Amino acid sequence: METVINTENAVRDVMSGWMTTNLPWRERFWQDMDAMSFMRLNPHWHIHEKNGAYAIDDILTDFQFCTDAVLERATGLWSARFPTIGLTLMARRGADGNAELAYTFRREAGCRLNADRAKSLASYWLPSVREYFRLFANDSFKNRFWRFVMNRIMLKMTPPQRRICSFIFRLTLLEMVLMVILGIGFRFYFN
Repeated sequence: METVINTENAVRDVMSGWMTTNLPWRERFWQDMDAMSFMRLNPHWHIHEKNGAYAIDDILTDFQFCTDAVLERATGLWSARFPTIGLTLMARRGADGNAELAYTFRREAGCRLNADRAKSLASYWLPSVREYFRLFANDSFKNRFWRFVMNRIMLKMTPPQRRICSFIFRLTLLEMVLMVILGIGFRFYFN
């Protein structure tokens, strides 16, 4: 759901509805979130750090730009604002105590990012943030293991590297399954 705030010749200001989650708000998670980790949760961004700012190549929208992430933290509220492109992603504690996510977009002068591209960007980014947040919902061994994998391996890669790694992993699993099937077949048919 989107709310159009300003309807001049082109859509300039857009605010999405809050995406509710079934995950309890964890204040510590949002307080510890840094800009680079948050930007790496975008599944389509190549990020290069340049002079304190970040050069971004968005492969989904075919859009290149430089930006800086301004993180704002308050009790029960968190936001990441990207001033050069006019995009802000927000998280808050909902009335039921669960986390809610949303985005706002305000078209900046001279910026090629429009409301449709911003919506596309947020439609992939917010679910990615939600799934990463899910790893912090409880402190089980499984969640600690996947947090380690995400923080130390996956978030350090570029999007194509993640896809290649995922493909190799799936291919390896398929090879293992085929080897087990061949082993079972050999045991039953040649013994």
